[in-house]
Amino acid sequence: MSQENVEVVRRAVERFNATGGDVASECYDPEVVFTTRPDGPAHLTYHGIEGLRRSVQSVKEAWARLGLEAVEFVEAGEVVVATFLWHLRAQSGVEMDVEETWAYWLRDGKIYRVEQHGTKREALEAAGLSE
Repeated sequence: MSQENVEVVRRAVERFNATGGDVASECYDPEVVFTTRPDGPAHLTYHGIEGLRRSVQSVKEAWARLGLEAVEFVEAGEVVVATFLWHLRAQSGVEMDVEETWAYWLRDGKIYRVEQHGTKREALEAAGLSE
């Protein structure tokens, strides 16, 4: 089941990239909970598919261009830890790449919980794993 869970996360990321930020709702449990980085400017928790869409909309408002490149997936049962490289362009035109690692929890082929972290170590710890 673990590799299947990686594929669900991969499909969600591919949809995000292909559509400029659309949420692949078929990949998520309707009651999904998404928590942003604890060390970020606004540590928030979003609930449900609509909450997930609101979180994406807030990111799209902050950046002129978003791209998400999957660097690595670590799977462990119901948890997938994914390291991404964000390719961003600010409204001012400044471009940057930012690496983050997110933890995804899946049940019955759907993502029901997502936590955004700044480092792989933090995401692995949140998922109860070690490097």
